[in-house]
Amino acid sequence: MSYTIDERMKPIYVLRVYEDFSLEKLKQLFADVERLLSHGGKFGVITSYKMEGHEEDFDEDFTGDIDEDEDEHDHENGHGHKHKHVPGVARMMKAWLVNIRSRFAQDCVGFAMVSGDSKFVSFYKPLANKIINRMYNCPGALFGNEDEAVAWVKERMTQQSA
Repeated sequence: MSYTIDERMKPIYVLRVYEDFSLEKLKQLFADVERLLSHGGKFGVITSYKMEGHEEDFDEDFTGDIDEDEDEHDHENGHGHKHKHVPGVARMMKAWLVNIRSRFAQDCVGFAMVSGDSKFVSFYKPLANKIINRMYNCPGALFGNEDEAVAWVKERMTQQSA
């Protein structure tokens, strides 16, 4: 399975991603998210990336262009970790994000992303709110572990209900 969605803290949802998405899995993810959001009301999201890799991948892969479209190619870095980019996935994700942005703007209290790559986290943490807000139209943050992300989203949920 390429992902799971933990609903135990509903309306805070934890998406754990284990591998790159195929078009089929991405369509299933969209259907699952739309089912969860169909209930209405405020919600928070935590996305945790559990994919195998090495911390050096960020150094090897980062080109400095955060808007680069990597949709159409595969690349392999010098330490054997292959990143598979399925054609069409980035385009499909972008189209879906455009369609769901108003729902996120209306009810998303926070969108936390989790990465175990400390170099990635230290580089993007200062930019995370801007990037996530641009993508999802929702306040965002980046964390090195899931516990910190959960605490941040819970705090935002408490602030929204007060």
